[in-house]
Amino acid sequence: MRSDREALIEALDAIEAGCKAVGVFPVETLSRTDGQALLARLDKLDQKLVALQRSLRGRLLMTRMSA
Repeated sequence: MRSDREALIEALDAIEAGCKAVGVFPVETLSRTDGQALLARLDKLDQKLVALQRSLRGRLLMTRMSA
């Protein structure tokens, strides 16, 4: 059974791998509609990552303050 730390590292590695895959994708092969959909989805993911960072920062601060 893997540890929580290992699961976290695996999840972050998957995010990085996904970013690399999207970064090298030949976007010129996409239709205009698909390109716009890609950008919209990336914007949503960006918003989720920003919200996650804020949440984690808050949780870490609260943990440190209560320790």
